[in-house]
Amino acid sequence: MANGTFKDVRKTVDLTLPSFPESKIELYEDLLFGQMKLVSECKGSDMERGILVLQYLIKDWNFVNEKDEKIEINEETLKSFPLKDFTILMEKANSVFEKYSKKDEESSKKQ
Repeated sequence: MANGTFKDVRKTVDLTLPSFPESKIELYEDLLFGQMKLVSECKGSDMERGILVLQYLIKDWNFVNEKDEKIEINEETLKSFPLKDFTILMEKANSVFEKYSKKDEESSKKQ
Protein backbone atom coordinates (compact mmCIF):
# COMPACT_ATOMS: atom_id res chain seq x y z
CA MET A 1 0.00 0.00 0.00
CA ALA A 2 2.20 2.80 -1.27
CA ASN A 3 1.57 6.15 0.38
CA GLY A 4 -1.52 4.72 2.06
CA THR A 5 -2.78 6.04 5.34
CA PHE A 6 -3.33 3.38 7.97
CA LYS A 7 -6.25 4.29 10.21
CA ASP A 8 -8.86 2.67 12.37
CA VAL A 9 -11.66 1.72 9.98
CA ARG A 10 -14.06 0.28 12.54
CA LYS A 11 -17.59 1.63 12.58
CA THR A 12 -19.05 3.14 15.73
CA VAL A 13 -22.51 3.33 17.27
CA ASP A 14 -23.86 5.74 19.87
CA LEU A 15 -25.56 4.62 23.05
CA THR A 16 -27.44 6.41 25.83
CA LEU A 17 -27.81 4.85 29.28
CA PRO A 18 -31.19 4.91 31.07
CA SER A 19 -29.81 6.32 34.33
CA PHE A 20 -28.08 9.14 32.45
CA PRO A 21 -30.48 10.45 29.77
CA GLU A 22 -27.93 13.06 28.65
CA SER A 23 -25.19 10.48 28.21
CA LYS A 24 -23.57 9.76 24.89
CA ILE A 25 -21.29 6.76 24.61
CA GLU A 26 -19.54 6.10 21.33
CA LEU A 27 -18.74 2.41 20.93
CA TYR A 28 -16.72 0.58 18.32
CA GLU A 29 -18.68 -2.27 16.76
CA ASP A 30 -15.65 -4.56 16.82
CA LEU A 31 -12.25 -5.16 18.41
CA LEU A 32 -8.87 -4.94 16.81
CA PHE A 33 -6.89 -8.17 16.45
CA GLY A 34 -4.39 -7.18 19.16
CA GLN A 35 -7.20 -6.30 21.55
CA MET A 36 -8.93 -9.65 20.99
CA LYS A 37 -5.60 -11.41 21.57
CA LEU A 38 -5.22 -9.63 24.93
CA VAL A 39 -8.81 -10.50 25.88
CA SER A 40 -8.25 -14.17 25.00
CA GLU A 41 -5.09 -14.19 27.16
CA CYS A 42 -6.95 -12.68 30.14
CA LYS A 43 -6.95 -15.27 32.93
CA GLY A 44 -9.78 -13.63 34.88
CA SER A 45 -13.49 -14.35 35.04
CA ASP A 46 -15.96 -13.70 32.23
CA MET A 47 -16.88 -10.47 34.03
CA GLU A 48 -13.26 -9.30 34.04
CA ARG A 49 -12.88 -10.13 30.36
CA GLY A 50 -16.11 -8.27 29.67
CA ILE A 51 -14.83 -5.17 31.45
CA LEU A 52 -11.60 -5.38 29.44
CA VAL A 53 -13.62 -5.63 26.21
CA LEU A 54 -15.67 -2.59 27.24
CA GLN A 55 -12.51 -0.58 27.80
CA TYR A 56 -11.52 -1.40 24.21
CA LEU A 57 -15.00 -0.93 22.72
CA ILE A 58 -15.76 2.47 24.26
CA LYS A 59 -14.19 5.03 21.98
CA ASP A 60 -15.49 8.07 23.85
CA TRP A 61 -18.17 9.32 26.21
CA ASN A 62 -19.41 12.58 27.64
CA PHE A 63 -19.18 11.73 31.36
CA VAL A 64 -17.42 14.43 33.37
CA ASN A 65 -16.64 15.04 37.04
CA GLU A 66 -17.60 18.04 39.20
CA LYS A 67 -14.74 20.05 37.64
CA ASP A 68 -16.11 19.37 34.15
CA GLU A 69 -13.15 17.09 33.38
CA LYS A 70 -13.80 14.00 31.27
CA ILE A 71 -13.92 10.84 33.37
CA GLU A 72 -11.41 8.20 32.30
CA ILE A 73 -12.73 5.03 30.68
CA ASN A 74 -11.31 2.37 32.97
CA GLU A 75 -12.24 -0.62 35.11
CA GLU A 76 -12.91 1.45 38.23
CA THR A 77 -15.28 3.80 36.42
CA LEU A 78 -17.12 0.98 34.66
CA LYS A 79 -17.68 -0.78 37.99
CA SER A 80 -19.30 2.37 39.41
CA PHE A 81 -22.26 2.34 36.97
CA PRO A 82 -25.71 1.30 38.20
CA LEU A 83 -26.35 -2.37 37.45
CA LYS A 84 -29.00 -1.70 34.78
CA ASP A 85 -26.59 0.53 32.84
CA PHE A 86 -23.65 -1.83 33.32
CA THR A 87 -25.82 -4.68 32.02
CA ILE A 88 -26.55 -2.74 28.82
CA LEU A 89 -22.83 -2.14 28.31
CA MET A 90 -22.00 -5.80 29.01
CA GLU A 91 -24.56 -6.86 26.40
CA LYS A 92 -22.45 -4.99 23.86
CA ALA A 93 -19.32 -6.81 25.06
CA ASN A 94 -21.15 -10.15 24.91
CA SER A 95 -22.26 -9.50 21.33
CA VAL A 96 -18.59 -9.14 20.35
CA PHE A 97 -17.75 -12.41 22.15
CA GLU A 98 -20.61 -14.18 20.40
CA LYS A 99 -19.52 -12.92 17.00
CA TYR A 100 -15.99 -14.27 17.52
CA SER A 101 -17.27 -17.54 18.99
CA LYS A 102 -19.40 -18.14 15.89
CA LYS A 103 -16.42 -17.40 13.62
CA ASP A 104 -14.24 -19.82 15.63
CA GLU A 105 -16.91 -22.54 15.42
CA GLU A 106 -17.27 -22.03 11.65
CA SER A 107 -13.49 -22.19 11.20
CA SER A 108 -13.29 -25.41 13.25
CA LYS A 109 -16.04 -27.06 11.20
CA LYS A 110 -14.26 -26.25 7.92
CA GLN A 111 -11.04 -27.97 9.04
